[in-house]
Amino acid sequence: MRIYAKVKSIGKRKPVLELHPFDITSVDTLRQLITQIVKQNVKAFNEERTFTMYLLEEDIETAFEQGKVGFNYKYSDAKQAEQAAIDEALSAFEDGIYKVLHGDVELTKLDAPLHVQDGSIFTFIKLTMLSGRLW
Repeated sequence: MRIYAKVKSIGKRKPVLELHPFDITSVDTLRQLITQIVKQNVKAFNEERTFTMYLLEEDIETAFEQGKVGFNYKYSDAKQAEQAAIDEALSAFEDGIYKVLHGDVELTKLDAPLHVQDGSIFTFIKLTMLSGRLW
């Protein structure tokens, strides 16, 4: 089954809400959905091989629209631990660091029943912590 995820960070001036496809197996809860998405992202991160040391014109234009142009160079060869990443993602959801919407409905509980269909769209909204002076 293929679903789509959109990621939004409240603090960004130019929101990028591209649809990112994920192929998942059947899930019954938000916990299972987050777990599968994190596993795929960890696998992609750990297998990424950066060998191109130049940017194409379209890469520069896309990065410029997003607000940062760079090589996305990884300075460490360390691999991400899958279970640690899953635990972090679930803990961050429980702590209110990000919200998840299924269509227009906010999902508030990790273990509540979830009805996912092929082509469902989930929006992940990262909430920004505010700090600074009171005036």
